[in-house]
Amino acid sequence: MQGTRLRILQLLQRSHSETVDGLARAIALAPATIRRHLDILQRDRLVAFREVRKKTGRPEYSFYLTEGGQEALPKGYAELLGMVVQEMSSLDSSDTRQKDGQQLLELVFERLAAGLTGSLEGEVRGKDLGQRLAILTGNLEEREFYPESNVVGGDLRIQLHNCPFRSVALQNRALCVFDSNLISSLLGRSVERRSCINDGDEGCMYMVELADEEAVQVVNASPA
Repeated sequence: MQGTRLRILQLLQRSHSETVDGLARAIALAPATIRRHLDILQRDRLVAFREVRKKTGRPEYSFYLTEGGQEALPKGYAELLGMVVQEMSSLDSSDTRQKDGQQLLELVFERLAAGLTGSLEGEVRGKDLGQRLAILTGNLEEREFYPESNVVGGDLRIQLHNCPFRSVALQNRALCVFDSNLISSLLGRSVERRSCINDGDEGCMYMVELADEEAVQVVNASPA
């Protein structure tokens, strides 16, 4: 998947749904061109549509990603398998004692996040929150989480538009321990998960309480 059709999938993932005209404006192409690409994506079962009723005029159609469309965007299942196998091989009897399968999975993902955070300790040491956020964002982007952060009501909101481990996370929310612990550890703050794909939400979103001076740091660290 590449070119215009990939761009359409990415836009639908971020906006959750969009009309032909909205996609045409975002990509700067004619609506007729967008419709041709959408026809192909529908044929391949990557997008679907629903009717948007208006008070007057012809009805519009809003397009959204199917699960096939979600899976067509970058995923990291091979990386996930490698990380889990390596981490599980390092567990000993003291780690596994009196733990059920779910608890063991959560432990594995906690340790994976801790290992990644530990490798970045030198980068975040002594940094303010804005600088830590920049480092976190870079690592989330590298892993294809498609992060977006902004300050809302004085708090930091971090939205993950893509889950590189989506189909696994939908089956078991233990995997969500990885990104929540990674975000919390790199920022040095507790985080609250406000939405999760495992709960049927469009994406995963975290909130971090900020002091006034931290909100300024975050805004100043945001790309122009």
